[in-house]
Amino acid sequence: MPLATPAAVRQQLKSGRVDPIYLLQGEDDVEKSALAGEFAALVDEGLRAFNVERIHAGDLTTADKLADGVASIVGAVRTLPMMSPQRVVIVLQADTLLVPKRESEAATRALDQLETIINQADPRTTLVLVAGSVDKRSRMYKLLVK
Repeated sequence: MPLATPAAVRQQLKSGRVDPIYLLQGEDDVEKSALAGEFAALVDEGLRAFNVERIHAGDLTTADKLADGVASIVGAVRTLPMMSPQRVVIVLQADTLLVPKRESEAATRALDQLETIINQADPRTTLVLVAGSVDKRSRMYKLLVK
């Protein structure tokens, strides 16, 4: 996933040729929210209930919750689109997932699962990770930008 400006991402959305994974990061919450909403528009309005899923990762701070949250993201990403060529999974407050607050075996396993779905991205599903600021030295950030 190369780095791109919001204008470049909007151009991709307009063309209909989207990448399987996006990381929307920065301090402008309004811009990130608007851009995430534009991803949902990739799916026909009548089919969004089946093919657009929003997951709030902000509450996933303990290792057990992190593991459960990543499992739900993995399930959402691996679900095939229904009556649509595209599925969109939007993960809000993804910085909680990308850089867990505490190191633990459960957190490491959860990151391994997340890494697997990033490496094996299905082009029929677009995963949109919406985050504030992400440590550019973190394992997940490096994986996402390569």
